[in-house]
Amino acid sequence: GGKDGVMEYLKSRNCMISIGIYSVLRFSVICLDDALPLFMSTPRSSGGMGFTTELISYALLGQGVILVLHILFFFPHLKKYFGPLGIFRICGYLCPWVCLLTPSLGDIQGSVSNEFLWVVIYLYMLVKAFAFSSGFTSVSLLVNNSAPKRVIGSINGMSQTCASLASAIAPAFAGNIFSLSLSMGQPWPLDFHLVFYVVALISVAMLFMSYLLPESLQSRYDESKEQGARQQGEEGPSAGDAANV
Repeated sequence: GGKDGVMEYLKSRNCMISIGIYSVLRFSVICLDDALPLFMSTPRSSGGMGFTTELISYALLGQGVILVLHILFFFPHLKKYFGPLGIFRICGYLCPWVCLLTPSLGDIQGSVSNEFLWVVIYLYMLVKAFAFSSGFTSVSLLVNNSAPKRVIGSINGMSQTCASLASAIAPAFAGNIFSLSLSMGQPWPLDFHLVFYVVALISVAMLFMSYLLPESLQSRYDESKEQGARQQGEEGPSAGDAANV
């Protein structure tokens, strides 16, 4: 029946792992997106970059432009060559490095020219936008490929519920760790680097989880096998099976 059928797919290994990956990705992205402006706006004397609101908006505007261009022009070609699972694994390798390298923007700020710093910021935003936007798009495809079309609405509803829960927790999690690291006054890595290192560690989990998924999720769920098995069950044992009884 309806509910039983949906629950059967929701409890399947592929579906649970795909939804888990989506939730971890959402948590990591929201944490980083919350911690990055905090880091940029924190005075340099406290370990931040001392950016004004205007400068932060310039940095984030560049990320927005990169996101749109990537999804419209580059992602479709990547999907053709690597498939959603391949793309997600590439993103899985990039995401921890994006988190780890974020505080390096502040580390180099005092030793490079302002022009060079902005070149580095936009290169960072390019990699960040590629990693996270490709990650979201590919993991959405993985969730859709983990079950037949008739239950995709319910599967997506559950994935969005889990991701929303992760999104609700992430800002407080990242903000509290960042505030704690500043108030403790400890040296590296317990200073302003701490929140980015913690998020990097969490994001590593989704890379490992992606290797638990089969290559069959590169394409749409094959309902023909399911229908064949159902028909065989309805028809009963074959002549050969009957003879062996």
